[in-house]
Amino acid sequence: MYSHRKIIIGNVVSDKNERFRVIEEKARVVGHPLYKKLIEKTVKYHVSDPKGISKVGDLVKIQECRPISKTIRWKILEVVSSREKEGE
Repeated sequence: MYSHRKIIIGNVVSDKNERFRVIEEKARVVGHPLYKKLIEKTVKYHVSDPKGISKVGDLVKIQECRPISKTIRWKILEVVSSREKEGE
């Protein structure tokens, strides 16, 4: 089913809280206006993970949702690839 909500894929950076995660998305490469060097811009999202299905290093798919708290406006849809599976 088609949804108007954004879907993003990113890496789990922090799982210190049981129900919430911090996801980092490498957004784009831009040039610095003064020094003309290329800079990799990243964006961090605070994500709801009530079941605790993700760990640090996992690649996850997240989707926009209603505001759950002051900073949390995303939820985890699925774990695309797990760091544990890659190590085995």
